[in-house]
Amino acid sequence: MGVLFLFQDPLGDDHGLGYLYPQAALYREAGEGFADLLALAGEARDGKLVLRVRLARYPNPLGGPLGFSLAAVVLHLDTAFGGEEELLPGLRTPKGEGWEVAYLLTGFGAEERTPGGEKRAVPARKAGEWVEVETPLPPGPYGYYGAVGLFDPFAPWYLRPVSPQGGPWTLMAPPGSLPAVDLLAQDPKAQAEAYQSGVLRPMRKGGFPLRRESLVAFALGFLSLGLAFLLRR
Repeated sequence: MGVLFLFQDPLGDDHGLGYLYPQAALYREAGEGFADLLALAGEARDGKLVLRVRLARYPNPLGGPLGFSLAAVVLHLDTAFGGEEELLPGLRTPKGEGWEVAYLLTGFGAEERTPGGEKRAVPARKAGEWVEVETPLPPGPYGYYGAVGLFDPFAPWYLRPVSPQGGPWTLMAPPGSLPAVDLLAQDPKAQAEAYQSGVLRPMRKGGFPLRRESLVAFALGFLSLGLAFLLRR
């Protein structure tokens, strides 16, 4: 077992750009913070990547077997060149940094999804204040996108929709707003920019993007050094 990365997200930023939560008694009684992402971490276990999510609170009025039931977490991973650039309706990746696999986590389980729409269940568990998702992926230099919304079992990404009027079961937000109240970002400014521009930058260990151009430049530089050494001899 080994910690691969830890990305922290600010406390108390689970309101998008001024979203108002639904007014049903279920949400009023739960209070705030249940959709507030605090951290995303990764560990290597038996050669596989385990994703660990930390939320601020875990109310469970619906009796989710994982110990919470009102939030839904969507994690998109950039594991190769290219990929699908739409993360959620109204939210995209930067050019060339699309995703190849996603993991949806709710209090009722976790599933893996592909850009083509394939779905399959993956193991998940509550471990103290963290919720873990076991992936079949080997550890690698991936990019991570994260979004948290209110759980809706009938919505495409299990994220409760928004409307300008709001309602008992609907988030109040301007027309065209994302169905996510929190995005994985290093600070409030970065999150606000993502909501405003519709482009979310991935979190990467070390901050270096996985780009074909970067690898080509590295290879050419290494080749030049090798040729210079041979010519000197």
